Amino acid sequence: MLSMPLPRHLRLLAVTLASGLLALVAIGTASAIQPRGITDEAHKMNDLFWIVLIVALVVFVLVAAALVYALVRYRRKDDELPEQFHGGGKIEVAMVGVPVLIVIALFTISMLTLIEIDDKAPDDALTIEVTGFQFSWQFAYKMSDLGTNSDPNADPDDAISIIGTPQNDPILYLPVDEPVEFLLKSNDVIHSFYVKDFLYKLDLIPGRVNSFTVTPRETGDFSAQCAELCGTNHALMRFVVRVVERDEFDAWVAQEAARQLGEDTLVSSSGKQGD
Repeated sequence: MLSMPLPRHLRLLAVTLASGLLALVAIGTASAIQPRGITDEAHKMNDLFWIVLIVALVVFVLVAAALVYALVRYRRKDDELPEQFHGGGKIEVAMVGVPVLIVIALFTISMLTLIEIDDKAPDDALTIEVTGFQFSWQFAYKMSDLGTNSDPNADPDDAISIIGTPQNDPILYLPVDEPVEFLLKSNDVIHSFYVKDFLYKLDLIPGRVNSFTVTPRETGDFSAQCAELCGTNHALMRFVVRVVERDEFDAWVAQEAARQLGEDTLVSSSGKQGD
């Protein structure tokens, strides 16, 4: 038994609806895979992501609806030539003006978000010097720059350092609900400091110090890694971000200070332990 094919306009409508459904599925998958983030800065970036995504979806729906309407309303019915006309001032203004306004609005929102994210760290922020080397990380905490509980009498040269190896991922300790400034540098090649739950990635470039600031709002362990191909063991260049309460952070600092500084065990910025 032969089935009658659907009319052309119904096929077009079905294709458009299928495209819209596919777009919604893609959006749902992306939102499920991408974390919302654990920092104030990540939340701002996540909000920007959804603003851009919603605007793009609205534009897609409107353009698709206009296309389907035009195809159905003005489809060919017979051999008679339809009425001919040239130009359309209102349509042309709308086709140019609306996209320009959308781009200006998105650019403005993006710039405001970028300015907030890249704002200078407050004076009382915890500062951590991050050094990337083939193929692991060093995290240095100066005793005079530990955030809200810094010791004003501490020697500026006193610092504790955590050094990882490709076999043992280092742990980066952070206090929750406090701003943290990272100073990033590399001793050999370009690396990239990437914490998925920060929704942020920044390169470590030899001869240059890059910096950024975050304020974590959730405790727990979060995986992180180098996101720049930096050599044969690049895949092993991982670390763990551990966000804890301030009391637990202070206890950890005291323990490491007693182990490293109490025994005169200093760590150089080269990523190797020294006397």
